[in-house]
Amino acid sequence: MNIKYILLFFFLAVPAFVKAAEVPMSLAGIRLGDDISTAHHCCKLSTDIPLAEERHLNEIHLQSQFVAGIKAGAVAYANCGQKGRIVRIKLKFDDPSRAFFDDLLRRYEKEFGKPKEWRGDPFQSIISWKWSFKDAGKQVNLELTHSKDEDYKMGNFVKLSLRSLYEEEVLCLKRSQENSGTGASSPTPRDMLDYRQLIPR
Repeated sequence: MNIKYILLFFFLAVPAFVKAAEVPMSLAGIRLGDDISTAHHCCKLSTDIPLAEERHLNEIHLQSQFVAGIKAGAVAYANCGQKGRIVRIKLKFDDPSRAFFDDLLRRYEKEFGKPKEWRGDPFQSIISWKWSFKDAGKQVNLELTHSKDEDYKMGNFVKLSLRSLYEEEVLCLKRSQENSGTGASSPTPRDMLDYRQLIPR
C-alpha cells in the first residue's frame, strides 16, 4: 500500500517539476528576482534612475553588445518592499529585420509553445506576441516584438517580466503613499481645461 502511495506521488509530482522548469527566469545571463548587483557587470551604472510612470521601479541601461547580438537594453528593479530585486529585463537586438524576428519566434515557440496573446496592431506595423507562465506563486510574462512604426521604437525586442513581484511593488508604493498622504494626483477636471492650449493650431 505504501509503495502505491509513493508511486502516485511520483506521477503527480513529475508534471509540476517539469512545469516549473519551463518557466523562463533569465535572459542574456540576467535573472529575474536576483539582486541588481548581479547585473552590474553589464550595466551603465550612471544611468540608474527611478521611472517617472512606475515610481516603484528603478531602471538601468545595459551596455551595448554585452552579449553578442544585443544592441541595447535596460533592467528594472524594485525600490519599495523588495529593494534591489530584478523585476524586468528589456533587450533590443542588433538585427532589426523581419526575417530575424520570424527566426526568433520559431525558436521561442519551440521552447515555450504557441503564444497566448497577440499584442500588435491590425496593420502589423507592430507585431508582438506574449506568453504568460505561472508556477509556485510566481507569474512571468514574456513578450517578443517586431516594429517598423517610426513613432515607436523600430527593430526587434524582447521583454521578460516577473509580474508577480511587479504587482507586489505596486501595492507597496500605494501603501507608502497612503501612509504619507502623497498619493497619485487626479486628472484635471475638464471644466478647468483650456482646450485652446491642447489642440494644435
